[in-house]
Amino acid sequence: MNYHLYFHNDFDGVASGAVMLDFLKSRGNDIISFTPINYSPTLKKNWANFKFREPFIIIDFLYHPKASWWFDHHPTSFARKVWREKFKGDKNHVFDLIKKSACDLMAGHLKKEFNYKPPKFIAGLIKWATIIDSASYKSAKEAIESRQPAIKLALALDPINFKARAMAKYFEAIIKSLACEPIAKTVQIPIVKKEIRRIEKKNKEAEQVFGKISVLTDKVVFIDGTKTGAQLSNFFGYYFYPEIDYAATLEFYGKYYHLIVGKNPWKKIPARVHIGEMLNKYGGGGHRTVGGVERKTKSEILKIAEEVIEYLNKSR
Repeated sequence: MNYHLYFHNDFDGVASGAVMLDFLKSRGNDIISFTPINYSPTLKKNWANFKFREPFIIIDFLYHPKASWWFDHHPTSFARKVWREKFKGDKNHVFDLIKKSACDLMAGHLKKEFNYKPPKFIAGLIKWATIIDSASYKSAKEAIESRQPAIKLALALDPINFKARAMAKYFEAIIKSLACEPIAKTVQIPIVKKEIRRIEKKNKEAEQVFGKISVLTDKVVFIDGTKTGAQLSNFFGYYFYPEIDYAATLEFYGKYYHLIVGKNPWKKIPARVHIGEMLNKYGGGGHRTVGGVERKTKSEILKIAEEVIEYLNKSR
């Protein structure tokens, strides 16, 4: 059978897509379309009526009862309460909050239930998906300056100048590459290599003006990336302010303002705030220690940022 794939447009999402593609091909099946998806202000509200091409697979994103396959590990995965109440996992639908990445969750399940045996380079991809999605880097410096192909690829998964069709083709090329060769080969795809260079250049420019685009309030740093035109690493805050508890980074791409909020993974403090659930109230989502939310106007997203920062400073 041939499927349409819908996946979160981050490293865990594309890595999971590559694993699923390799698994399906080993069974004589295939994926015939690739659609990256991300949270938007109205997505959860309209998710039940989302126009999927069938049969379809959803990976690392919101649950939908019509999906032929679904794997996720986010606590905010159910857009409707009744879906959560009625959900019963099976061989094709798996939800596990414990796993640090959807990729690791899915690969382990496919191995157990279907005797899936990924090649060595995909085992490496699974490892990196877990490291990147759980921010299990050795330091903020490694996350920003590392020459590891996986970390470089993670930088290039939000190309801001692509239209929807070009975006889908871009992600399709990445997933197909990851499914048949090491990550080091994928980052050499000309269009991917170009994106990596662009983002690295913008990050260098942002480093020079970081003091002007960041505001420290108690133990939370707010970084306004819209003032640089750069896609900033989510770890910039911890790189410049290693003593902070939380970082909130604002960017604009794909017609929306994106606010990414995270807890400092290198500072051993209790995770008193569940960031994903906190942002779920605004239509966003995520994990206990990191999450995101979007709005169409800067005034709206700044209001959310102000409320979130105030809450974090009071709750830590």
